[in-house]
This record gives sequence, C-alpha cells and structure tokens, in this order.
Amino acid sequence: VFLDTKRLVKGEDWQEGFLGGLMRTLVAVPLVSAGMLQPMARLEGGDDDPRDNVLVELTFMQALIESGGGSLETVYPVMVGKPRPPDDPQYPYTGNFFQENSQMLYQLHDNSSPPSTRTVAAYLARRGLSGDMPALTRGVRSAVADLFARQGA
Repeated sequence: VFLDTKRLVKGEDWQEGFLGGLMRTLVAVPLVSAGMLQPMARLEGGDDDPRDNVLVELTFMQALIESGGGSLETVYPVMVGKPRPPDDPQYPYTGNFFQENSQMLYQLHDNSSPPSTRTVAAYLARRGLSGDMPALTRGVRSAVADLFARQGA
C-alpha cells in the first residue's frame, strides 16, 4: 500500500515516482503481510529471478538510510496478520502475524536477488548515490530480517 496523494503523477513511471517519494519522506511505514513475503520466498538469488518490486522498495529504504542520500530517517513496519473470517469470534481482528508466519523468514533465500538489486543500484546511480552499500549485497532473508528488527521483533 502506498499513499501519496500529491506527488505521484499520472503517466509517470510508478517506480520512479515511488522511489522518488521515498527519497523525500522522513518515515516509511510499510505494511508487512504473508502476501508480501510469499512472492519473495520464490526468489532463488539468481539472474533469472523476476524483479520483486517489494524487495526493490525494502532494499531502497535500507540503502537510503545507510547512505543518508535522502530525507528518509527511519522505517517503521506494521505487521498485519491474516484477516479472520466473519464467523470467527475474533472477527474483525486479524491474526497474529508472527504466529502465522514464523517459518516464512527461513524460506527466504540467503543470496540477494540480482534483478531487484540492479534496479535499486541503477536508480541510486541516476541520483548520484552509487557506492558501496551493504543493502545492495544483502540476501533476501537479511533484507526482511532487517525490516523485522526495525519493528522490534
């Protein structure tokens, strides 16, 4: 979910608009769910991986914080559990993200996903921020674990 009612321009490349928006914001609040993590579990860390846009965004956030190249000062993720069905006594609450997804982190690959990392590196280079950043070499699992750590998990 991305909420920007002022800066995303119709017809503009959404990724340019989104990453540019991240450069100009002070705090990013990504919503983390099983639906966000499941596609990343299919990444194998090779050149034939599909580019994962969520991984691009997470890697970009980490690179901005490491480089100080934008306004982003912190990332505060919100973990969202699966919605409960209407007949559940705890409806409309969601389930517990960590109970439901505790094993998901271990399904993520240790290697970085080159197509996603190249996208971030290219965008940073166009902004004069290329360089040696740990975010660009982190594996998929490390990128998500870093996000969890920012939430205090």
